[in-house]
Amino acid sequence: METPHRPRILITGGCGRIGLLLARGLADRYDFTLLDRRPPPSDLSLPFVRADIAQLDTIRSHFQGHDSVVHLAADPRPHAPWDSLLANNIIGVRNVLEAACEAGCRRVILASSLHAVLGYAPRVVVRADMPPSPADLYGASKAWAETLGSYYAHQWGLSVLCVRIGWLKDLSSLAPGDPHLDRVITPRDLVHLLACCIEAPDDLRYGVFHGLSANRGRRFDITEAQDTLGYRPQDDAFALARRNYGALLRRSAGRAYRALVRMAIRARHFSEVPAKSRDSGGTSWTRIAP
Repeated sequence: METPHRPRILITGGCGRIGLLLARGLADRYDFTLLDRRPPPSDLSLPFVRADIAQLDTIRSHFQGHDSVVHLAADPRPHAPWDSLLANNIIGVRNVLEAACEAGCRRVILASSLHAVLGYAPRVVVRADMPPSPADLYGASKAWAETLGSYYAHQWGLSVLCVRIGWLKDLSSLAPGDPHLDRVITPRDLVHLLACCIEAPDDLRYGVFHGLSANRGRRFDITEAQDTLGYRPQDDAFALARRNYGALLRRSAGRAYRALVRMAIRARHFSEVPAKSRDSGGTSWTRIAP
């Protein structure tokens, strides 16, 4: 019996947090190759290529033989300097799309960001089909990536799906009162969403999608990802934050108790240390009765 074909996926920025999360979460479904300037963790035995996306000639051969590319490599800092954004987020994304096109890859999944639309007024509910409205140069670089992706999709036939990834947070770190809970995407929801992008039908030529969990009161609409990709997020950051509240209180109480114990030990220790007498210049002992 013939073995079913396992898609080969190249992850640029593969040694970053999202790249490793994806590679570990879907290793049973896809054959991954990691491309990064950094070495992979020693416990991860996957094919690895050290290369810089800003140098087209050093990366183009590594795209050969891959079905899809998940493009994560970028400078993710909201206030990154222009020189870094130019090399990594402008030139780099063009090189990745060009290399994927030359290699005949089926699809490129571009990691965009909510920063591409943070320029909208806070009370505006932002749909994925609304024009970009960046509030900083980093967001503008992501808007450029989306636009360039549209060019390669419609002019060169490469399927390009752009995911405006929200705030990636571990479940245990969510706390009530955080002003950005509506922007959260949890690790398992992000892995599921990227898998939906990889497996979307071949005739889906281009799309922009908001990458968020099923958070109540979302400012950024995820209907497009649900309807087009079959995305079914499992987590609500607000509900998880409420669930964490008791654990956070217990953790804080434990820290406070341990601090009080340390203070009591130090106070007892200092009460038994010889102190120089202010009157005679000699040494006297003081002791607090137990």
